[in-house]
Amino acid sequence: MEDLARIEARLESLDELGELVGALRSMAAARAREAQDALVGTRAYSSIIERAIASVAPAASLEAATGSGGRPVLLLIASENGFVGGFNARMSAVARQARSPDERLMIVGRRGEIAAMEDGLSAERSFAMTSRVGGIGALARRVTACLSDVHSARIAFARHQSGARYAPVVRQVLPLVPISEPASGPAPTPLFHLSPDALIAALAREYLFAEIAHALMESLASENAARMQAMDAASRNIDDRLEMLKAHERAARQEKTTSDMLDVVTGAEAVNQRPEPSAGMEQKGRNQAEQGGNHQCK
Repeated sequence: MEDLARIEARLESLDELGELVGALRSMAAARAREAQDALVGTRAYSSIIERAIASVAPAASLEAATGSGGRPVLLLIASENGFVGGFNARMSAVARQARSPDERLMIVGRRGEIAAMEDGLSAERSFAMTSRVGGIGALARRVTACLSDVHSARIAFARHQSGARYAPVVRQVLPLVPISEPASGPAPTPLFHLSPDALIAALAREYLFAEIAHALMESLASENAARMQAMDAASRNIDDRLEMLKAHERAARQEKTTSDMLDVVTGAEAVNQRPEPSAGMEQKGRNQAEQGGNHQCK
């Protein structure tokens, strides 16, 4: 049986770990909710750019909307920090399966880059993933600037779903795909202050930014949902360990109590079994005591 003091120390450590896990879960839940709320805005902005492209497309060349910069790009969005279970490994597997031989790979998220390296994937460039909604816009601008001249770009990211779940998806962003006319008929041609080709090229760059920002926001919400699931599993494991250690603690306390009682009983028996002094010894003791008293009187 493990020593009682050691069991108590382990219980205290597990209690502290449980508090830490609870704090991490609460933080992940708050950030997941914040990202989910922001998804409405990023999706709406992307839809606005799509409608603008659809209105300009009849008067412009979609080929002029994209660059001609070399090989196509696959952008993988993963997490910067850990405690997300199999999130990064799953996203890396998706990128490995979806990537074509001629595609360059760019990765957002240090943990995702590590998972990709373990899968044998090498990133041409990597970016640090933000942990807050407020950092999505600046990060999306930095990534977009690196893709400003590409002709073909795809994004592999985790789309957030209800119930703290996510689904990996790969979305084609460039080149722009022609949008069919609505059922009500073609919309009236808008007035342009720029040439249609220059305008649609600018809209294509903004569409790329909008899609990257939305994918980053989806991934941020999914990452924190995965972290919540990981913390829930860790909390259950801690609870199981606590129950087991508490049972060991009760057994150790009972064993210590029994040992203490046995020590008391053994001591009492030892006292009771001491031999009684004989009559001669008692008389000799009294004589020695009397002699000692007489010497003191003299």
